[in-house]
Amino acid sequence: MGRRNVAGRVLIVGTRGSSLALEQARRVMAGLAGASELKIVHTSGDRFAERPLGETNPPGFFTKEIEEELLLGKIDLAVHSLKDLPTELAPGLAFAALMKRDDPADLLLVRPEALDPDADFPLKPGAEVGASSRRRGALLHLVRPDVLVRPIRGNVPTRVDKVRAGDCDAVVLSRAGLERLGLAVDPLHAFELNPLHWPGAPGQAIIAVEARADDAEALRRASALNDALTVECAAAERSLLAVYGGGCHAPFGAYCEMDAGGGMMVVAAPGGDGFLIERFMGGDLEEARAAAEAWIRSGRAQRESAPSSRLGNPSQVWLCRRARPWR
Repeated sequence: MGRRNVAGRVLIVGTRGSSLALEQARRVMAGLAGASELKIVHTSGDRFAERPLGETNPPGFFTKEIEEELLLGKIDLAVHSLKDLPTELAPGLAFAALMKRDDPADLLLVRPEALDPDADFPLKPGAEVGASSRRRGALLHLVRPDVLVRPIRGNVPTRVDKVRAGDCDAVVLSRAGLERLGLAVDPLHAFELNPLHWPGAPGQAIIAVEARADDAEALRRASALNDALTVECAAAERSLLAVYGGGCHAPFGAYCEMDAGGGMMVVAAPGGDGFLIERFMGGDLEEARAAAEAWIRSGRAQRESAPSSRLGNPSQVWLCRRARPWR
């Protein structure tokens, strides 16, 4: 367990060793009451950094070893990207906090030589695009069937450098990761992909903090980092992934929004007609979530009777626009 000081235990915060993971841990430690120390834990995702993400990777590919350290008492808090966590936490663990969500959009980064500024999706025909997830690959095939989708791994700076070096013509990345790192992407052109028409992974852009379920002090000290709206959205998105099945590497996207007029869920998943994007509206988020769940369970058979709205061809709506600067 963590050592004691005059203000209580020195909480040991565990995370992966990538630059993004360390920045996320720094944010958590900056908001914790009392003293804390950092511990880097190496995961399967780090050891097999070039293995494509997909069905061959077990649940918790980026998180299992960190959770084991937490359960053994070698660390007191674990920091993750929420999208990497399985929908069911390991027995004995609980969320201590879900931090306020950052921008949930994906970005398309394009080499100048591969740019077609007049296209709805600004890539030249036949471009090679790096995608680190099956969801991104499926969305790319839907939007631009002519492009070649290529698996790409490595941390965020590595993937950006691979495109700069010409390993591929473009790459799709999370905007939140680039923003957290303040990473320059020039000379690449950056385009924001609208999550209403290109939904991210469930829980994308959310930093999650785990603790042992019986560690009252760690739970209490991390609770100040919790954001109630983020918790509600994350629960809705992750519940749909659990219904769909396939774990955090499934070709599945979910994104929710709430305002005074009600709630909305956008879901991307394989269907009988290929990869589908559907929107579900409700008087509140739970109503929209329940409609989306019914659609998933029905295998599309009941789509016409559900309060859903087909988004149609993504090129016919605002999908891709030049990204706002983040530096």
